[in-house]
Amino acid sequence: MRIKRFTAQDMAHAMRMVRQELGPEAVILSSTDLPNGTVEISAAIDSPVKAANVDFGLDAKKPKGKGKQQETGDLGELAKKVEGLGQTLERHLMLSEAAFGFSSRPEIAPIYDHLATQEILPDIVRGLLDGLASSQGHGILPRLSIRLKKAFEVNGPPKVSTKGPTIWALVGPTGVGKTTTLAKLAATFALRHNLGVGMITVDTFRMAAAEQLKVYGRIMEVQTLVAATGEELARAVKRLGGSDIILVDTVGRSPEDEGNLEELKSILAFVPGVLAHLVLACPTREADQERIFKSFARFDPQSLIFSKLDETSIYGPVLNRVVRTGLPVSYLTTGQRVPDDLEEATREGLARRLLPPRKDLKVFDE
Repeated sequence: MRIKRFTAQDMAHAMRMVRQELGPEAVILSSTDLPNGTVEISAAIDSPVKAANVDFGLDAKKPKGKGKQQETGDLGELAKKVEGLGQTLERHLMLSEAAFGFSSRPEIAPIYDHLATQEILPDIVRGLLDGLASSQGHGILPRLSIRLKKAFEVNGPPKVSTKGPTIWALVGPTGVGKTTTLAKLAATFALRHNLGVGMITVDTFRMAAAEQLKVYGRIMEVQTLVAATGEELARAVKRLGGSDIILVDTVGRSPEDEGNLEELKSILAFVPGVLAHLVLACPTREADQERIFKSFARFDPQSLIFSKLDETSIYGPVLNRVVRTGLPVSYLTTGQRVPDDLEEATREGLARRLLPPRKDLKVFDE
């Protein structure tokens, strides 16, 4: 491994020096702002051993044991150092790409770093920051806020129809909090929007699920029914026909469980016009969220509901799913309290969660 330091007037120039001398495969090990205003970067590239310098003759001098031990020790120390840097390597690479590709202004790098830490996908970050730092003057954060707001799609409470009740079915994997979320929605629609609400659960797999929803129904004075089959679901919807909105709780299914997912789809098919809303847990890893969405896309979800925002400080997956799927976010849940910990999604609120704190940046937005 070849390691070299580069000093330049800013990060962008330093990155050009790295690429020119070490090539595009070089990795950034560290970057430091020097007191004189310049930037120092340590970069590395794997260098193959040159066989031409090795003497295979019988009379070749063999290295002494002590020297060999010293060499082994040095390699061991280097390996430990590289291993320790490996945990932050991806972060440094993203920072270096930001500095090289976006800006000659040093304040853009920490913004990129923050967005990357929020686990926003790299191509989405590029779209947010492209041209942002090239503008003159202050106000980078306000302009980033505008771009974030435009990137989000949201929709709010259900539209009430005079032709019959609107029917929402919450679908999603196990453990995302669908039942509690449904109870929060029911309370919000009934108490804050003054809508007539009915609840149905088709989750007869978990013995406690139906009883839990019935308890919520009694507290809120909302009629709650249980349906085990598609035919029973259709009859329950008919019984609640005088409602403005009917909320259907479904059993959580693994995204790998094709059989049960298709069974749930066939049950919901007994109710024409049912609108599915996909519930995702915000702390779920990006790769898993993508896999979950692909499995639940068969329900043709109309919006995304993100739960458990109180269990994480990483909100990038919300933006990732909106951009990747084109679906709006309707609601967020931020705790266990019914109905207090339910938040209607807004562009302003979602953007605010992703903006970097000003105190952490060398940016003066006036």
